[in-house]
Formats: sequence, structure tokens, C-alpha cells
Amino acid sequence: MRVSTGMIFENGTTQFQNRAGDLLKLQQQVSTGRRVVAPSDDPIAASSSLIVQQAKSMNAQWATNRGSATDSLQIVESKLSGVSDLIVYLKEKAIQAGNGALSPVDRKSIAVDVRARFDALVGLANSNDPQGGYLFAGFQTDTQPFVGNIASGVQYQGDQGSRSLQISDSRVIPVSNSGNEVFMDIPNLNGAFHTSAGATNTGAAVIDDGSVVGAYSGNQYRIDFTGPGSYDVYDVTAGGGPISSGSYVSGTSIAFAGIQVSVSGTPAAGDTFSIDPGGYTDIFSTIQTFVGALENTSGAALNTQVNQTLGKLDKALDNVLRVTASVGSRVNEVQAAESVGSQADLQYATTISRLTDLDYAQASSDVTQKTAALQAAQQAFVKTTGLSLFNYIG
Repeated sequence: MRVSTGMIFENGTTQFQNRAGDLLKLQQQVSTGRRVVAPSDDPIAASSSLIVQQAKSMNAQWATNRGSATDSLQIVESKLSGVSDLIVYLKEKAIQAGNGALSPVDRKSIAVDVRARFDALVGLANSNDPQGGYLFAGFQTDTQPFVGNIASGVQYQGDQGSRSLQISDSRVIPVSNSGNEVFMDIPNLNGAFHTSAGATNTGAAVIDDGSVVGAYSGNQYRIDFTGPGSYDVYDVTAGGGPISSGSYVSGTSIAFAGIQVSVSGTPAAGDTFSIDPGGYTDIFSTIQTFVGALENTSGAALNTQVNQTLGKLDKALDNVLRVTASVGSRVNEVQAAESVGSQADLQYATTISRLTDLDYAQASSDVTQKTAALQAAQQAFVKTTGLSLFNYIG
């Protein structure tokens, strides 16, 4: 085989380029800290690393969602705490209003205070979330959920929805509660009907909350006292004459049509008590009725309304505390998911490092070796290209 000068140059250049390329690749690995700089470096490791990196990126998005969920839930929790404090304050005012020594002026002063608290409650119910939407409007975050005032009553304009966020690959968590659930959908004292005293009653009798003891039809009833010791019961919904009559004894139960109530005290002839259907009430109408009683009634009718207001406020407070407990449990769940997500993120990073990161000790040894090989190739190239027959002609 004839070795030409051109072949010598070509082979030398090729060896030089190969050694330089190997060294350059190592230098890239050292500078980036990664063993797999390009997929061709290790196709299997590169493919596995890509899958893990995608999982890590999704976990980062869940982390962002968890942060948003925590912010929203903590705001809901804060507003519900304000509502609870306000209800407790109203209960104190109801107890104060039950003092028989108060004058009409005193009761009206209490009514002024309660009116202000009513407006504060509407403000809390129309609170905004971190994005500027209404917190308790359900899905209709651009719609003010509660409209009206203490004179006209308050209506709910939102829906029953509860907004949610996905906080992990397997968990979607609600981050809001509808205003209907918090403020409107409150069980009545017995879950079926509510009682009230006639506004024109002149006696000293009061009626309790009553209970269902049979097949209650859902009709409206009225108890009329024909004298201090006798009464008639009317089915207002059906109309007609009395459906029941009896002799009155203070504190003795009066039962009819599947319901049972108890009237205590001394009624006057012409006093009436109503039994109105409805298993649910709302906190706004409770306060509205209470203010009306403070401003317009006294005696037994006021006492009955005070007792019912206290009972309904207890129900409203129980409902708010139930929702608050639910929100608190969701906050705890998000925090637990955050802990799991942090551990997963660390595991993903460890896996990616194992698949693609560079072993610096091995790389340092390889750089030294490749540098020596390149220098040897350079020297061999110089010596080879310097060969000539003219060196041997004397």
C-alpha cells in the first residue's frame, strides 16, 4: 500500500479532530454539570429524564394551585370568623333586649345598633376574593351575591356552586362556599315550621319553638285564645272553622295535626299565635324580624320574638361554625398535600440528577486523559508531516 503525503495529512487531521471533539464534549459536560447534554449522549437516560421532568413540572403547577387554594381558603376562614363574631354580638343584644326593665327608648337604641350590624353582615357576605370576584357568589363571581337592605329584605343573587382547584394529580378541592349555604340555607328551630306571637297580643303568654310529633302536612296554623283559659286552633291554609279546641293550662303542650307547641304565661282574650311552614330560614330575615320586634312590640310578643331570635341565631352560628370547620379541614388537607408535593419534587430532582448529572471525579480524570491524547495527536501530526526525503539527501 502506498502512503502518500496527502493521506498522511488527512489521517493526521482526522485524528486531531476526533481527539479535539472528545475533549470539547467533556468540557461541555463539565461546564453544564450534566453527563447527558444531548439525547444522543444517552438516549435511554435522556428519555427517562424527560418523563420525570414532565412529572416535576406538573408538580410545580400543583404547588402553584396549592398556594392559590390556601390564599382563598384563608380569606374565607377570615370572613367566616368575622361573621361568627357578629352573630355572637347580636346574641348579646338579644339577651339584653329581653330585659323587661328596658323602656321603649332603650329597645329602639338597641335596634339602631342591630341595624348597623345588619349592614356589616351584608358587607361581609359581599366580600371579595384575591382575584377581585365575590367570595360567596358561587360560580357567578362577577355578580354581587346579596342585594337589599333591612327594610326590603336581602335576596341572594348567586348560585349554589363551589369553585375548586386541583392541588395534586388525584385531588380537586373546593376553595369557596356559596352564600346560600353560609347565610341563607339555615335550618329552622325544628326543621319544619316556626312559631310567632301576634303583634297585637296584649297578654303575657309566650310560645316555644314547637316540634313535629306526627304527619305534619306543611299547612299554616293559628292558635286563637278566646279567653285566658281556652283556645281554638285553625288551619289557615285549608280555611274553615276550628280544627281543635281545648282548655289552656300554662306550660301544657298543645298538639294538633302532627305538631306540638307549648304556650306559657297568661294570655288575653284575642291573643293569637301562628305556626308557619318552612324548614329553613336565613340570618338576614332573622335580624330583620328582631329589629321590627324591638321597634314595634313589647311584652309577651317581644319576649317570644327574643326567644326565637336567640334560637335562630344559635342555628345560624352553628351553621357558620360548621362551614368554618369544613374550610379549616380543607386548609389542613392543602398543607398535607404541600408536604407530599415537596417530597415528590425532591425525589424527582434526585432521579433527574441520577440519570443526567455528571460524575465530576470521573470527568476530571477523563479530561486529563483526553487532553494528553490530543497533545499526543498534535505532536504525532507535526512529526509525521515533517517527514521528507530531502532530510536524507546529503
